[in-house]
Amino acid sequence: MPPVGVFIIVVVIKEFVGPVVAGLVYLLMLVVIFLGIYTSAKNWNIRYTMGFVLSGIVLIWMAPSIISTVIHPVFGFLGTLVGIIFLGGMALLLIEKAGLDEVLKR
Repeated sequence: MPPVGVFIIVVVIKEFVGPVVAGLVYLLMLVVIFLGIYTSAKNWNIRYTMGFVLSGIVLIWMAPSIISTVIHPVFGFLGTLVGIIFLGGMALLLIEKAGLDEVLKR
């Protein structure tokens, strides 16, 4: 489920510019938000990172995406894919913080 600000911007862009541009803007904003979170997550402690990853995994499967009702479903799917890739990166960061990356490299 996208942040409310992203949702509002996508709806406005869809009305004034078109659904394809709105979908592309949606994906771009998701990537920028996720990169910002990942960059700041490098300074989080391990408990906070673990809580974020676990809650993200639960939420991505539980929370329905309403963005597909606004833009083409392909963009909704791509947004979910970007979210899954982001959670995978966060999980790798968690593994690195836990010191398990050394074990996995052997």
